[in-house]
Amino acid sequence: MGVSRLFSGRFLPSSPGNLRIPQEKSNAKFPQYAWPQIIALAAITLFYAVTLRQGTFWADDYALYVHHAENIAKGRAYADTGYIYNPAVADYSPRAYPPVFPLLLTPVYRGFGLSFYAMKFEIVGFFVLTLLVVAAYWERALDWPYMLALLCILGFSPIFWAFKDSVVADIPFLFFFYLAAWVGQIAPREGSSWWKWALVSGSLLYLCTGTRTVGLAVVAGLLLYEVIHYNKLTRFFVLSLTVCTMLLVTQRLVFGAGEQSYADQLHPTLASVLANIRVYPHDFTALWTRSLGQIFSLALFALTTVLACYGFVGHSRKSGLTLIEAFLLPYLGIVILWPSKQGIRFLLPLIPFYAYLLVLGLQELPSYTALKWMKMAPAILLLMIGVSYIAAFRRASYGTIRQTNGSPAFKQLCRFIQDHTNKNDIFVFRRCRALSLFTSRPAALYDLKHQDQLATYFTNIHANYIVASPIFEEDREVLFPFIRSHSRLLNEVYRNDDFQVYQILDSATASQSTSATPPVSVHNN
Repeated sequence: MGVSRLFSGRFLPSSPGNLRIPQEKSNAKFPQYAWPQIIALAAITLFYAVTLRQGTFWADDYALYVHHAENIAKGRAYADTGYIYNPAVADYSPRAYPPVFPLLLTPVYRGFGLSFYAMKFEIVGFFVLTLLVVAAYWERALDWPYMLALLCILGFSPIFWAFKDSVVADIPFLFFFYLAAWVGQIAPREGSSWWKWALVSGSLLYLCTGTRTVGLAVVAGLLLYEVIHYNKLTRFFVLSLTVCTMLLVTQRLVFGAGEQSYADQLHPTLASVLANIRVYPHDFTALWTRSLGQIFSLALFALTTVLACYGFVGHSRKSGLTLIEAFLLPYLGIVILWPSKQGIRFLLPLIPFYAYLLVLGLQELPSYTALKWMKMAPAILLLMIGVSYIAAFRRASYGTIRQTNGSPAFKQLCRFIQDHTNKNDIFVFRRCRALSLFTSRPAALYDLKHQDQLATYFTNIHANYIVASPIFEEDREVLFPFIRSHSRLLNEVYRNDDFQVYQILDSATASQSTSATPPVSVHNN
């Protein structure tokens, strides 16, 4: 409860008579029970900060976000990232990402340049803000010891901890998701200030959608909540929707509509829907990690789920439908419909709600039974969760991420490309967005499903070079066989321990070439 009092009504439009907004006097005594929560948040922040890792992962979503931010900072066209969109592999990436997260990265880029370490600090900041909003949302539902438990369960989760090293939009989206729910939940629908709250709500709806396109589910969720709770479309919703729509139109005029290529990915089938219904619950069972073995993890998940269901019964009886549930219903519907599987990252908005229901179930457990030993159940369960966390952190990696810019071989590759190729040369590479970011060269991804059309595709995009690596299974299965079968049209110009670069020759050049120039070769000792 205590930390959430930091969200005082003075920071938002006044809401007379709304008991969910603390109206404290300026000389009110700071609640003593807030200190444990503040200490916990400080410990979480410090733990995340000191365990930040150098380097980035091969999954190169971050590269497109950062390239957008670089373009904004340097006054270039937003979508001018060098990434050549291939509709045949639309699941890899849209043409461009929504602009809110790149806009948030822009001040960091201007201040620190291409420092992923600084950008990761920003991600940590958004996660701590998310914890504050979570505390505010459920401040009246949980006694302070259980609120402290909720903050620790979420804050020290190895899943959220792992996301601190990914410069992607998931954590900022989680913050806006819960902030929009909190504001929508406490906002008055009547009185003189309703429209001010609606302006704030509409702006947050936009921030959700402008951070991740799936944020449109939040708009649908607010509609669902208003219809069920008020039996009509309230003027609050209409104004919120109007503000959100105006901001989205402005976004399109200023930044373009590259994110609309997400529609190329949305091709659900009955098979993909059934697969998602099977896979995502399985992914969610890894919430407590598998650090102590699958049996322990599944047993702990089964136990926490029983308690969460008990907490949900109490929550529904006391609160009915709240905005978090209203947001999650359409959001999870989109997750199920989305054909490409995204793992636990798509389920991040569900985790705080699940953890809240678990803690609420623990809080209500003594009222369910008079058995004295049951009073120890919360401590025992939290100890089990803590032990699983400790085991996960003991096995975690804390050094440099030896991928992309954390890989010496990749950095050598990028230096060769920058020193020996032209800025307009087009590359084909499995992680083309990362290559474009670090070399300022246009790059594209090949299509695995149509291997017989690779040569035609390379010709259509006027590709000049192919970068291949045995690191990637797709290259081993598709690209290297292609290189061997078209060796007459390819000239190896560079190789190191992990990467080879082949120049694509035109037919005339290939027929005149009797001996290839030996490639530049670099090896790490």
